Amino acid sequence: MQVTHAIKERRSVRAFTAQPVPPALVRQILDVARWAPSWANTQAWNVFVLTGEPLELLRQELVKKAESGVASPTDLPMPPREWPDYLKQRMAVRSLAAEAAEGALQVRPAIGPSGWELYGAPCLLLFAIDEQLEPRYACFDAGLLVQTICLAAEDRGLATCVMAMAVRYPELLHELIPDTRGLRFVVGMAVGQVDTAAAVNRSARQRVDVEEIVRWIE
Repeated sequence: MQVTHAIKERRSVRAFTAQPVPPALVRQILDVARWAPSWANTQAWNVFVLTGEPLELLRQELVKKAESGVASPTDLPMPPREWPDYLKQRMAVRSLAAEAAEGALQVRPAIGPSGWELYGAPCLLLFAIDEQLEPRYACFDAGLLVQTICLAAEDRGLATCVMAMAVRYPELLHELIPDTRGLRFVVGMAVGQVDTAAAVNRSARQRVDVEEIVRWIE
């Protein structure tokens, strides 16, 4: 697959099939993605791959935490609840498209596993950084790795969804996942096969024109 095709075709999938992801395929993707750039080649990344029973346990506990309504401090600050109006307009496009798709494409009921259930994905990647690092630059490097994994997965026929929800309860992650002391969880990524029957995966995608985000200084 051409890189340009992978960039333009990749989307955030919010409904996965239960088909397992072969561990060898995940390893292959990670082996490619480790060539992502990083500050001074530090490669200060920590990736945890959850499947099977550990993933199901985490899924169940996330739902319990969410239903409890109890707030939890995250390892890193989350995005603001309020956004500038021009960004809200961009966000609204996706919401309206999803609503239209769910109304017009009732191949099956739109109700499926929620975000707290990781959209039913059979594999979850969790990304963490060392708490000794300056978090803004460490998160920038983590983002480079995350995007590279997304594209490598797309190239190999796997769908992804980058999810802040997966790290909303870091104390739960530190409890369930060994060797995470001294780490800060940044984000998660659901990985699996796209559920093509789900309307939410058929909503229109849109990006602003280049002229809206780029300033040419000549």
